Amino acid sequence: MSSANARTPPLPVESGIWVVVFGELSIFTLFFSVFLYYRALSPELFAASSATLDQGLGALNTVILLTSSWFVASAVTAIQQAGGRERALRYFSCALACGAAFVLVKVFEYGGALRDGVNVLTDEFFMFYFMLTGIHLMHLLVGMALLGATALQLRGSLATGNAASNTLVGFSSCFWHMLDIVWIVLFPLLYLLQ
Repeated sequence: MSSANARTPPLPVESGIWVVVFGELSIFTLFFSVFLYYRALSPELFAASSATLDQGLGALNTVILLTSSWFVASAVTAIQQAGGRERALRYFSCALACGAAFVLVKVFEYGGALRDGVNVLTDEFFMFYFMLTGIHLMHLLVGMALLGATALQLRGSLATGNAASNTLVGFSSCFWHMLDIVWIVLFPLLYLLQ
């Protein structure tokens, strides 16, 4: 087998990464449970308020996040291949661009809601909507910072010829996929559940 086709072993993922990811997923699960409890108390209000959301923008953000996760998975695969760090850098950069697109769509969506007089005080549904999507958005910004740090580290490793940190690659990719999972639950819960 030639060295160009040689594969390095899978990236090690530190156990601390899983503690963070499962801890975050547990917190979001608690939030979702509280949301469903309050939804059961006022189903008509929640359904009417949910119907005012732009499902197209929610679906667009879903496609953007799924695409970004594909880029991250492709980057992890590329970095495990000999000579794949340059491809991995491009994939991480594309995932970062998708993250920025998600933020822009969400800001546009928030701006439209605020112009229409809808805010966190409008009703219980919108309190949850802004809280849940806002917390997800803050996590997404952290994820973008991690992806950016990973891309910078890869760029530096290409310049110096040193190996990139597998810990940072593993943490940023696991964290990003966690954000995707949370959004896959948030989208139908907020936008589609009638």
